[in-house]
Amino acid sequence: MGKAVDEILMRFSDMLMVLPGLPLLIVLSQILSPSVETLILILGLLGWMGFARTVRSQVLSLRERPFIEAAKAVGAGKGHIIFRHVLPNVMGLVYVSLATSVPGAIVAEASLSFLGFADPTKMSWGKMMFYAQRSIRDLRNWWWIVPPGLCIALLALAFILLGFALDEVLNPKLRLRR
Repeated sequence: MGKAVDEILMRFSDMLMVLPGLPLLIVLSQILSPSVETLILILGLLGWMGFARTVRSQVLSLRERPFIEAAKAVGAGKGHIIFRHVLPNVMGLVYVSLATSVPGAIVAEASLSFLGFADPTKMSWGKMMFYAQRSIRDLRNWWWIVPPGLCIALLALAFILLGFALDEVLNPKLRLRR
């Protein structure tokens, strides 16, 4: 059953990865009610594919490692192997992948807000840029556009740097290089 579920999930993720992200996000956010909860749900549903592929490849490589084979040889059950051997070795990758995927969600939300497709009752940096570009006549009022864009870029950069730092701390191969 494990291989069948794995195959179905990977083919489903392949199918979703082919679809263009922003147009699909716009359509889904308009079909469903444009709210923060809907946006979080849509971003979660559209953002798991790359994450799942990364974790799957790590788990498949761990399955062939000698310590997993040794645990199987001494009669350890699947639950024991998963919780004692696989999960601790995958969690570092999960943290790094999560930290580095946050900027994509931030930019997606800002893009939807900038294009006018987000919740009209909630203010965000993208919505600030949306209203600024509608009312700005020339570049003399740059302070309406630059600060929200800079905040988006700096927050995305902060999460990317957090992901790199987590990778450096949690990845044993990177620790050995020092």
